[in-house]
Amino acid sequence: MYDSEEFELLANSWRSDTRASTRDNEECAAQVDSDGRSSKKDGFGEHFAVGLTLLRRIRRIGRVLRAARARLGLWSAGLIAGKLAAEMVYYYAGMLPSEFYRVLGDRDSAAFGPLLARCVAVVAVAGACRAVLDYANGVLGVAMRHALTQNTQARYLRRGRLYAVASGRIDNPDQRIAQDIERLARSAADVLSELLLAPFLVAYYTVRCWTLAGVFGPVAIYAYFIVGATATQYVMAPIVRYVVAQEKAEGDFRFHHVRVRECAESIAFYGGETAERERANAALTQVVDTQYRVLWRQLGLGLLTQVFSYMGSTVSYVVIAVPIFLGSYDGLSGAELSSVISRNAFVSLYLIYRFSVIIEQAKRVVELAGYAARVVQLWEELDRADASTDACDVACAAVDSDIAAVELSVITPRGMVLVSNLNVRVSAGESLVVTGPPGSGKTSLLRAFCGLWRPARGEVRVPQAGVFFLPQAPYIAGGSLREQLSYPGEWGGCTRSCSDTEASRLLAIVGLAHIIRRAGNMDRLWS
Repeated sequence: MYDSEEFELLANSWRSDTRASTRDNEECAAQVDSDGRSSKKDGFGEHFAVGLTLLRRIRRIGRVLRAARARLGLWSAGLIAGKLAAEMVYYYAGMLPSEFYRVLGDRDSAAFGPLLARCVAVVAVAGACRAVLDYANGVLGVAMRHALTQNTQARYLRRGRLYAVASGRIDNPDQRIAQDIERLARSAADVLSELLLAPFLVAYYTVRCWTLAGVFGPVAIYAYFIVGATATQYVMAPIVRYVVAQEKAEGDFRFHHVRVRECAESIAFYGGETAERERANAALTQVVDTQYRVLWRQLGLGLLTQVFSYMGSTVSYVVIAVPIFLGSYDGLSGAELSSVISRNAFVSLYLIYRFSVIIEQAKRVVELAGYAARVVQLWEELDRADASTDACDVACAAVDSDIAAVELSVITPRGMVLVSNLNVRVSAGESLVVTGPPGSGKTSLLRAFCGLWRPARGEVRVPQAGVFFLPQAPYIAGGSLREQLSYPGEWGGCTRSCSDTEASRLLAIVGLAHIIRRAGNMDRLWS
């Protein structure tokens, strides 16, 4: 149970956070609606345009991946090499229709059988290549998620960092670690596998198109791509902020249901189901409204990318029509001309297709930018926690065997003075009871001694060994009964464990000896 001071501080924090969460979601959408772009900038570096900010975030993500040494470079190089090899198979398969046009135009039945067998074999190899590349792409995404999540958890679940970030201004750090990183890794694997390969394929098919259709072919296709890319960049710029707002609303909605599940008994005793349903519906409305805004913005982007994609076939016929009408192929028979048209159509369409793939990555880039923003925001908050905790660690360094406060002043994160110029010393074997009215700073004083709050002035002195802090609300850790009794397993510079005999003795002291019989096994895992 919380004491009255803790309850008062939690209630004020909950009311402020609830109002701030609703206001942030509304401002997040309203600001984009007003001018089509985001200009908001706060302490978290909330820039959402697809440009230099996204590149800086991707560069930081890349540094984390390189430091992980998870053979991601090897996987990426293998994926690119595999895609290049697969593209050779696809090119060979794309040339087969032109041979069918020639064989059928010449009515060459003897050549039809071998050509058909070759076609079946090539299509089978192309399908196998596609399946293997999808698998490799998925493995790359999982490896990236593992590296990013492991790095983030190593920084987040550290002494002083967990409390600072979880109780700080950033929303839903659990969602950012468990969900946003996974989506970031999956989107990054999909986008990178396409965009890294694009320069090689564009260069090759540009040369092939030039050979078949002259300089007009690649010039027309490049102009078509530039127009499409410019329009797509303009349309997708405002969408990123909506994606971030949607992820925040989703996290708030999920957190509400997690909280209801954990407090189900308390809510049932109060009879608060109706009130919780109203709050859940309000959170759901926020999620749905944000999703509608995202879908509406993505409609324009989808229309543009789909029209650009389907219009490519028309452009390919214009490309081949110019040399035909200029007489470049006047000496060819009908069957030969059909074969040339088929080859040119494939090369032009594939060059346009590669450009279309780049354009169609816009939607994924928008999602990638949103996920990258949320993940890097968490890292930036961890950076601030690192700086603050490092300073606090110096102030809390042990100097003797006593617990002491010297000219200590404690201020809440919202600026309320709770303790001022406190001097106190507690030696080993002594007891001290701290009393006071609600909100006077009893729990906050312990937060300062534990290093959870940084003193506004003065210092605290706590021995490095022999001191163990207990929270007001008990924490039931996942794992076995042995792990629960010895949690967290390491303190005072030593690793702590609990034998069966010691566990029985401790549980008997507090009247819980029957727990061992119910558990059946000290090492049985409980969820």
